[in-house]
Amino acid sequence: MYDEMLFSVNAGKATPVERVDLLDVGLRERQHLQEWILANPEVLGPKTEVITSEYDRWQAADGGLVHDRLDILAIDGEGRVVVVELKRGTAPHTVHMQAINYAAMVSRLAPNDIAELYAARHGGGEALGADAALTKLTAERLMTAESIRRPRIVLIASDFPPPVTSAVVWLNEQGVDIALIRYRCYRLGDGQLVVSFSKLFPVPDVEEFTIGRLPSANAPADADPGVAWDEESLRRLAGQANPATLAALDLCAAEEATTVTVKDVANEAGITEGAVRGQLAGLTMRLKNPRYGFAQTKWPFDFEWQGDHTTYYMDPELAQIWRAIQREPELGAVIQDDLQNSTPDI
Repeated sequence: MYDEMLFSVNAGKATPVERVDLLDVGLRERQHLQEWILANPEVLGPKTEVITSEYDRWQAADGGLVHDRLDILAIDGEGRVVVVELKRGTAPHTVHMQAINYAAMVSRLAPNDIAELYAARHGGGEALGADAALTKLTAERLMTAESIRRPRIVLIASDFPPPVTSAVVWLNEQGVDIALIRYRCYRLGDGQLVVSFSKLFPVPDVEEFTIGRLPSANAPADADPGVAWDEESLRRLAGQANPATLAALDLCAAEEATTVTVKDVANEAGITEGAVRGQLAGLTMRLKNPRYGFAQTKWPFDFEWQGDHTTYYMDPELAQIWRAIQREPELGAVIQDDLQNSTPDI
């Protein structure tokens, strides 16, 4: 396998830089490698944020304590939780099994558990409550119970032996989202240390390296997160939406719309604020599931995080379409019936 090479350049001349082990230069796994990643979570992927680190509060079904310690738990830009296992040198042959054990334990956590861990880490001087953290994670990060049940796994080490790489490739083929990130430590001529991080696996798809025909202006666009909502898609949603979604749409589309909060949606739908969060998470799951027929993957209303709560709002043109749908007697009656039913329909 082709290895990374680093050069220092002085007066136009490139000189190879010495690669060193962390152990040789007195750097440790927790105090250094782990802290680098906690300070720079984008190493784990774009828009990734740390939930907690060094977590060891596990309990078996019989009440016994499990003293395993998870290095890092994070959440990515798609609402997936990320289980991270670090090794200072070459990863042992069983590192993937250790990470799978952690992923299995994490998968049993509830959204409230994740919110409490997040709040404990990000509270700062003014404590961030678990309820506010849950709102932020579900509204801003789009975290759902389903996204917790299938964690991503990231292994980070200076090298990975063939038994690990072979197993990781096979796990990936079986649908397990697992990645290998390799780091390298170098010592420059003046003694300064530099560290690089690069994804070893999965490798980029071949299509990312090729050039194809530029599609014409009349070519149909693929369904992606940028697909706009229109009357047809709103009508489809009206027939499938849960009470929280319908209430949020009604409030955001009101002609005299004001600031809409989770509490407002809960009052309108006649459910608890916790149920609102759960049902809006259910909306996310429905939009991401192709069998429901939506080209859109984002909500028809937008949200804005205000620091301790979330507010919702809607595009004026889309709001006008929704008001017209509301005024239709038959469909309006269906919507009102759904608003009186507090059973989540996700």
